Amino acid sequence: MAISSPTPHRAAPRPGTRTRPTPRRAALAAVAVIGALTLSGCWGSTQHKELDFINWSRGTNGLAAVNGDSQLMAKAQAWSEHMARTGRLEHTGGGNNLDPSGIHNWCGVAENVAYNASSFDAHQAFMKSPPHRRNVLGDYDRVGTGVARKGNTVWVTEIYVRSC
Repeated sequence: MAISSPTPHRAAPRPGTRTRPTPRRAALAAVAVIGALTLSGCWGSTQHKELDFINWSRGTNGLAAVNGDSQLMAKAQAWSEHMARTGRLEHTGGGNNLDPSGIHNWCGVAENVAYNASSFDAHQAFMKSPPHRRNVLGDYDRVGTGVARKGNTVWVTEIYVRSC
């Protein structure tokens, strides 16, 4: 199992955006997740699962769900496939850098990449790492997820965007 250093935030989260979860917020998060899945187009089932993990984590922390974005999904999926093919864990810009090309209308962007036995295990690793957790729970409204398997290893990319 490995996770790479997360890319830095371009903008800090707003103070006071994290609140204690309530049953109402959890229910709203569940509705948002179902709505996002209904509108998601033709993403792979593993991309859906990763988006579900992200929005479940956000909902249990009293945060709004992020929407899956088709362009970000394609970029993240292509990057996960690249990492699986090359066997190298790195960000889209190489090393610890994010390549924002092809991402439109953004004021904040972050990226998590990892490899693990499953996308669930990768998500758990992100949530146990304070900088990666900040990305998952950050002030973002769009996300792209990519999941590729090679042998017994799953390669995961999450690209988070805060729209302007």
